[in-house]
Amino acid sequence: MIDENGFIKPDPEETQNLDTSNTVEGYVTPEASPTVQAYNTPSPQPQPVRRSSSGRVLLVWGLIIGLLLGSVLGGILGNYVVMSNPGTFPWARTVSATYPVGTSSSSTTIVTSEEQAIENAVKIVSPAVVQINITSVSQNPFGFSSGTQEGLGSGFIITSDGYILTNNHVVEGATKITVMLKDGREFSGQVVGTDTTSDVAVVKIKGTNLPTVQLGDSSALTVGQKVIAIGNPYGLSQTVTTGIISALERNVQASATENLVGVVQTDAAINPGNSGGPLVDLSGRVVGMNTMIYQNAQGLGFSVSINTAKKVYDAILKNGKITWPALGIQGATLTTSIAQQYNVKASQGVYIVQITSGSGAEAAGLKAGDVITTIDDKSMTTIDGILSYIRSKNVGDTVQVVADRGGTTKTFSVVLKALG
Repeated sequence: MIDENGFIKPDPEETQNLDTSNTVEGYVTPEASPTVQAYNTPSPQPQPVRRSSSGRVLLVWGLIIGLLLGSVLGGILGNYVVMSNPGTFPWARTVSATYPVGTSSSSTTIVTSEEQAIENAVKIVSPAVVQINITSVSQNPFGFSSGTQEGLGSGFIITSDGYILTNNHVVEGATKITVMLKDGREFSGQVVGTDTTSDVAVVKIKGTNLPTVQLGDSSALTVGQKVIAIGNPYGLSQTVTTGIISALERNVQASATENLVGVVQTDAAINPGNSGGPLVDLSGRVVGMNTMIYQNAQGLGFSVSINTAKKVYDAILKNGKITWPALGIQGATLTTSIAQQYNVKASQGVYIVQITSGSGAEAAGLKAGDVITTIDDKSMTTIDGILSYIRSKNVGDTVQVVADRGGTTKTFSVVLKALG
């Protein structure tokens, strides 16, 4: 059939009988050419529908990011809980340590774990800690020489040209001194000066660019503060022990004739051979010089405060010796029994038992029975406190002493004179 435009139009009956199973959108698909039977290929089988690969990738990345975020947030939270409860987690204590950088006037503060602070402090100080071997002449009970004997102790270098601080009892009577550094170098040592009152000695070795320690301020120490002792106990060089400051301004009897005044008490292990070695804070600064222990006791060690040692060193280099000042009293810490026995009105202070003849205290008008309460506006509650404070002054200094006399407060200007 031909339509109005001249195109052949299919007969309606043909349209009805047309096979449309292979048509797309109404267009007739031409019949396939006949195939050769020997090469006939099977019809393609329907394939299963595959899930989108992009969705799977997003799922994997989501899991990875979730795990990372969980780890980070969990670590932060866990660290906060641990650091906030050092009593429950004692290994997690942190400290703020100020380490020297370059010069003594340069430093940097780092917040670190206590264990790391100890390690850093030891690395800073140990190269300047020395072993001191001495040879001395021994004497028999009759005062005659009976040969030589060996001894050893510790010390630490404070100047790059070889000045060393150690104990007086380490080098006392030495006829030969050999100083051994951590790196194995050995030097011959000479005693520059000593002080039996403080048990401090200055030794010199010839060297340049030697490792040194940085000296701290022992007046800033607090009871309970962590400290480190480094030395050569029984010849075991570079031994490190740790402990705390147990007490401050102790007065202990070092010998039959000498009392150490204002020493630092520590429970860091100190043994024979540690004498003269440094007591170090967590910033790597020397705050004391280890000097003695109580025999048959546990954790009772004593160190000369570094402020005292520095004072002795400066005086020896300037004058060859040091002269200690004295207030000129003999006294006792005021107790309830003393107050009741002597009818003392003051509640605390230092009770004067006796005034030394010719002393500054006598010249100023202090008397036995007075109770010292303050010196230079500093409260004085123990005799140890008075002795330590006076030792920090110099001969010729004037101090203002406030004392209670029968319930009346009086002020005395005392000029300090030489001890003994």
